[in-house]
Amino acid sequence: MSDIPTNHPNPSPASKPASDSYAMRNESRLDTEGLHCSLGRVADITGSGMRLIVASNDLPEVGDIQSYIFSDAKDKVTVTGTVKWVRKGTAFTRRCEVGIEFVKLDPETRDSIIRLAVHGKLGQAPDADIHVIFPNLYKILGISQYASQDEIQSAYRKNAKLWHPDVSDAMNAPQRFEEIQKAYAVLSDSTKRANYDARFFSQDQQAA
Repeated sequence: MSDIPTNHPNPSPASKPASDSYAMRNESRLDTEGLHCSLGRVADITGSGMRLIVASNDLPEVGDIQSYIFSDAKDKVTVTGTVKWVRKGTAFTRRCEVGIEFVKLDPETRDSIIRLAVHGKLGQAPDADIHVIFPNLYKILGISQYASQDEIQSAYRKNAKLWHPDVSDAMNAPQRFEEIQKAYAVLSDSTKRANYDARFFSQDQQAA
């Protein structure tokens, strides 16, 4: 019997995360520096959501639906998001973190926001393509690319137990737990794993 807390979405291999299309959605997480929206600083972002740093007096409630304005020197876009989780600051770390899931984000707006995170502009920069790097899912689970399915499952259980938000006090526990679930959703499925490997290692060779 797994001793991972059960009052959070069950991370057991028998109940895989819902993000089955992770390998195909290009949902790589971009760590950002200097990216802000109207309600706070963006710590990292994907095409489907973001992690926001906010002041303690501006902390929303889980389930709140808010509007977020992104802008550059010329343009601005407004997106709607749902607050999925809230992490309050501590006596040592006063910053508060909020997990946001975008609501009905159309492809054009999604590309504009990612472009702003990468290039600092909402509009299309001349000769600049949006290039989102695939994350190393093997590194997330702490295994090699040659790991067997048993090794993948074992690493998943170990990491899920370590980073479960109900167990870990780390500020980034919700983010890490989500990454672990997504990594397992891909690597535990032979077809998704093959597609991921083809795309990730192709990217790796191009960067070499």
